[in-house]
Amino acid sequence: MKSGKQKKAEIKKSRLARIGKRDTTVDPYKYPIPEWAIPVDRSAIVYHSMYLDIPLFYIDKEFQCKDCGSSEVWTAKQQKWWYEIAKGYFETTAIRCRSCRDRRKKMRVEKKRHMEEMAKKVPHPNSAFFKNT
Repeated sequence: MKSGKQKKAEIKKSRLARIGKRDTTVDPYKYPIPEWAIPVDRSAIVYHSMYLDIPLFYIDKEFQCKDCGSSEVWTAKQQKWWYEIAKGYFETTAIRCRSCRDRRKKMRVEKKRHMEEMAKKVPHPNSAFFKNT
């Protein structure tokens, strides 16, 4: 039985291999659409730039994680979800790997919990503590 870490490593390796096999000269702004590409639903895209051209299809994109520097793949399926379902801005792209995103999310949650605890400890300005001083 494989651990979660081993499974993640295999998935990452297979994604990088899949990108390596595909034609890198494919232009997502021109026809024909390859059979392995995911078509874009232009009506579901949110964008704010009048100069931005929307592609015809999504393709897997390789990127370097901003925090740890590891090579990651932003899959076409993930892009479709981000742009069309979650309504993320089309001007944005992935910059962090899953583990770095999870680490940042955990830090934000911990910081918020800490601030809430600190707010409970500080007396309110209208309390008797401030009136007596």
